[in-house]
Amino acid sequence: MADFDAIVIGGGPAGLTAARRIAEAGRSVLALEKEAFGGQLMNLEWAEDYPGPGARIAGPALGSQLADQAEAAGARLEIGRVDEIESYSAAKAVSLADGAAYTAGVVIVAAGLIPKPLGVAAEACLEGKGVIHCAVCDAGLYRDKSVAVCGGGDAGIIEALYLAKFAAKVFVIEAAAQLSARQELQERADGNEILDIRLGRRAIDIVGDDGVTGVTIEDAASGARQTLDAHGVLVHVGFAPATDCLDALLSLDDHGYASVDIHFESEVPGIILAGDIRRDAARSAAAAAEDGAKAAATALRRLGPK
Repeated sequence: MADFDAIVIGGGPAGLTAARRIAEAGRSVLALEKEAFGGQLMNLEWAEDYPGPGARIAGPALGSQLADQAEAAGARLEIGRVDEIESYSAAKAVSLADGAAYTAGVVIVAAGLIPKPLGVAAEACLEGKGVIHCAVCDAGLYRDKSVAVCGGGDAGIIEALYLAKFAAKVFVIEAAAQLSARQELQERADGNEILDIRLGRRAIDIVGDDGVTGVTIEDAASGARQTLDAHGVLVHVGFAPATDCLDALLSLDDHGYASVDIHFESEVPGIILAGDIRRDAARSAAAAAEDGAKAAATALRRLGPK
């Protein structure tokens, strides 16, 4: 007999909504999250258009709210990094990095996205020593200091604007000739005197020994290099789907995304996908929560009558 009726991997809006819906149906469900329940919501100042168009809620508040709702419904929430998922005729098996293992009738994978690294030599050794990924989490550490944000998309500009509430100077480094953030964010960035936007430049090195002291940038056209004084570097150069645990089980595309049918079920019966790991998924908290609800409905249909 399986340990749970369902296991949900991922503690963002998709995973927590799925776990809550399954628990509300009277089924046993384990929700696993590798870091903190709420997922990327915990790094957002605001979750826009949630629960509906024009509305917004603080990201950490929404993450905590969704986790509380899932737990109150009867879901078991556990921190653990999933290493492998195996599919057998009688059950699915989920193995964790700490050696724990659980079985269930169905598995919903809603593991979301992970930030792509900048890819420079000093990045890994300065992680947590000035290389950061969350302005909401760390902005207070850079009060009246200089910070560099690598990335001019929506996420990068949102983070830069939040950092500007604390920092003396925020460099925005974008390799393209123009920002890719939506127009409203570009206008806010252009009007913020704390932001120093460097277009057509890419970060080629992070400087520092025990902590970040600067970032070296290179002009894409001329090749000229310059080191900017910065006490922190926030990296937002894109995201990749957190589908490592599915490598041996599903056919993923070249970018690591997975395909599903109209019921959100993968090519392996009983393995259901929700949220940003799906190819062409809409990236918003509201869309992810809707994904989670649909994935839960599929899981309950596959489980059958209690």
